[in-house]
Amino acid sequence: MTNHGRGDSTVADDIDDLLEYAKKSLGVIVEVDESGYRRIFTASHQYITNYPATPGRKERRYREVVLALKKHGLVWPPPSKKEQRSMRRKESS
Repeated sequence: MTNHGRGDSTVADDIDDLLEYAKKSLGVIVEVDESGYRRIFTASHQYITNYPATPGRKERRYREVVLALKKHGLVWPPPSKKEQRSMRRKESS
């Protein structure tokens, strides 16, 4: 499994975190069908991509989801807290 320096993190945890971040930043909609596929749509219900319940090559599928979301405007990797603070200061001045 992938370990991004966060302890015992798995790709399943990472995809959940990624989709949660995408929901907050882009407003994407994630629908889970009866077979466990996660289908990802923009806020205007335009299809982006999907993520299977049990992907054969988890790391590859994760990268494909990241690329698809980046094409729709997701900033990846997410800005650090220091970068976020800097952006807020620029906006307020």
